[in-house]
Amino acid sequence: MRLSFTQAADFYRERDFGQKISATLEFLGAHWRPLGRVLAYVMLPALLVRSVLQALIQHYLPMVFSRPAVGTHIDSTYALQLQASMWKTIFTSSAYWTSSLVGSISFSLMVVSVYGYLVLLARRRTPGPPPTVAEVWALARYELVGTFVCLWGVGVLVGMGFFFLAIPGIYLSVVLSLFFIVKLSEGSDFGATFSRCWQLIRGKWWSTFGLIAIALLLYYVVLAGIGGVAVMVSGGFSDLMQAARTKSPLLQVVVGCINSLSSLLFYPPLLLVLAFQYFNLVERQDGTGLRLLVDSLGQTAAPQVSNAAYQPYDEGEY
Repeated sequence: MRLSFTQAADFYRERDFGQKISATLEFLGAHWRPLGRVLAYVMLPALLVRSVLQALIQHYLPMVFSRPAVGTHIDSTYALQLQASMWKTIFTSSAYWTSSLVGSISFSLMVVSVYGYLVLLARRRTPGPPPTVAEVWALARYELVGTFVCLWGVGVLVGMGFFFLAIPGIYLSVVLSLFFIVKLSEGSDFGATFSRCWQLIRGKWWSTFGLIAIALLLYYVVLAGIGGVAVMVSGGFSDLMQAARTKSPLLQVVVGCINSLSSLLFYPPLLLVLAFQYFNLVERQDGTGLRLLVDSLGQTAAPQVSNAAYQPYDEGEY
C-alpha cells in the first residue's frame, strides 16, 4: 500500500534498505509539486545569487599559483613548498572565503527547506494538506542561523577526523550524516544533537554507510548520464564557448545557474534518504510510530448508519 506521507505514522516505521529507497521515491511522487514550490521560493533565489557571485569571482578574481620555472628540478621538498604555497594562496584569497560563505548559506537553505517541509508533515497526528511555503519559511527562518553555524561545526569535526586519519573522518561522516534531520526534528542544540546521532547510529553504522554509498552511487550515475548528454549536445560549440568565457562572465553565469538547478533536483533526494534512515532508527529504538498508532485507537468517529429508520424486526433492503 502506497503511503501519502501526511502524518507522523507514515514516517516513523521500521524499514529495510529497499523500503528506504522506495519510501524516498514514494514521497517524491506524492509531494514533488508542493515541495518543488517550497524549494523554488525559498532556495532557488539563493542558488542563483551564488551562481552569479561565483562566476564573477572566477572571472575577476582568479587565483594565481606560483609555477616552477622551466628546467627546475622538482624534488620532494620543492613539491611540499609548492603545495604549501598553493594552500596559502587559497586560504588567504577573498574569492575562496566569499564562495565558501555563499555556498554554506545556500546549502543551509536547502537543508532547512527540505527538512522543514518534512518535519512539519512528521509532526502531524492526523492527515492534512501539504505545508505551504509560508509555513515552511517560518520554520526555515527560525532554524537558518543555527543550521548555518552547525554546518561549519560539523565540517570542522569531520575535517579534523580526515586530517588525523582517514578512518575517523569516514566514521564521523556517517555518524553526523543524520545531524540536521535530528536537529530540526527534535529541536536540540549542537551538543545534544551530536549525542543523539551517536545514540541512533549505535549498531547501525554499516547499514547507514551502505545506504549512503548506494545513494551516492545512484546520484553520480544519473549525474554522469546527464553530463554525457550535455557534452554531446554542446560538443560542437566548444570553441565558441571558450571564446565567450574569456571575454565575458555571462556564459559562466549561465553554466553556474544550470549547475544550481541540477543541485536543486538531485540533492533533496539524498537528504530524504537520510531522513528515512533517521525515522527508521528512531522507530527501532523508541517505537514512536507504534505509540502513535496505539494512541489513535478509538479516536476516529463511528460510521453513520444509513438505515437507522428500520426497526430491529425489519428485514431491510437487500
